[in-house]
Amino acid sequence: MQKYDAIIVGAGPAGGVCARELSAAGRKVLLVEKAKDFFANDFSSGGSTLETLKTFDLPKTVVGAFCRQVKISASDASHLWRSPDPIAIVFDFRKLRTFLADAVMKNGSDLFFSRSYQDHETRGDVLRVSLKKPGSRIIKRFETKVLIDATGSERKVLSGGAPRHRDAIVGTGIEFLVEVPEDVYQSHAHCLSFFIGQKWMPQGYAWIFPMEANRLKVGVGRNYPNEQVVPHQRSFRFYLDRLMDTCLQTDDITILDQHGKTLSYTSHQRDHYFNDNVIAIGDAVSTVNPLTFEGIRHAMMSGRVAALQVNDFLDNKIVHFQAYKAAMRRLSGFKWIVSEQLTKKIYREADDQKVSLMLSALKCFSMEALLDLVFYYRLKSAFRFIATYTALRVQNSFKRFG
Repeated sequence: MQKYDAIIVGAGPAGGVCARELSAAGRKVLLVEKAKDFFANDFSSGGSTLETLKTFDLPKTVVGAFCRQVKISASDASHLWRSPDPIAIVFDFRKLRTFLADAVMKNGSDLFFSRSYQDHETRGDVLRVSLKKPGSRIIKRFETKVLIDATGSERKVLSGGAPRHRDAIVGTGIEFLVEVPEDVYQSHAHCLSFFIGQKWMPQGYAWIFPMEANRLKVGVGRNYPNEQVVPHQRSFRFYLDRLMDTCLQTDDITILDQHGKTLSYTSHQRDHYFNDNVIAIGDAVSTVNPLTFEGIRHAMMSGRVAALQVNDFLDNKIVHFQAYKAAMRRLSGFKWIVSEQLTKKIYREADDQKVSLMLSALKCFSMEALLDLVFYYRLKSAFRFIATYTALRVQNSFKRFG
């Protein structure tokens, strides 16, 4: 039976960073991925901050595009923020995961594709983990000192499935990677484009993000997908086709890839963080921000924090992972709670005029202030947005009844 210091189930950004940092510290790690390769789950990250590359020592080769503009469109209006220099990046998800996995193997650890987690059992102070290859009846067992759940919203290892809390925030999205003519690509290059309002996606938003030359990622996502909080067409494809027809304005579109994903965020992050020598990272502990559903940057940070704790555990400096839970709570804390409240307000708004007023409130923000809101979730910016939006609503009411 092969023995490891840590087995990490899930080779996404959280699992990849955790495995890279543990293997760099000399630990014997097994990184497990259920897909056959990294092309199978080529999801978009949306935008992330420029500093993410430096923070996690990532090369520019993992970036799909550098952006210096942000555009937000409501059903009846839009606004563009410009910067002379890049202010955000869009990750090439496949290249990011490949880079992290390659680093793990260069450090002398292992990567298994096409292996799904089955179960684990405790044997003294170690765990025996069962992995199965899809389409095969053969189950192989491996021994580890620490087992890490990086299965994302599936929460397959530690929690046994997605959260069933009544107030969990669930978001489902579909996305196409498309190839378009040069002139169409240039009209969307260097810009993170977001679309809110009933025209684009009730109970959610749509997006267009640039990738490498002549390629764009276009997608739509809906919060509370099983509820009709705001009347809408149930078909995601309906809104995706509308987005492409309206914004790309060409029939010369080649769909290179299509994928979908459901994320679940447990309100107030009431997740299981650890149980004995099993811990969870990334979306398995609701690191995704509920307002923007930006997750890669936060998932990678959870992988780094977990790696520090696992190293201490393996060196017998700590006997449990309570400090890991506390550290993760400090990373998000009150900012995520405020984001929850904004999410419930923005994405449950059925009055499209009020959604347009939200855009009007954002128009008062500079690029720096906008980034503080959508990337850093700074409370000052959040409260300023709420105050401005409230004032506009009052002003609009006086106009109607005055």
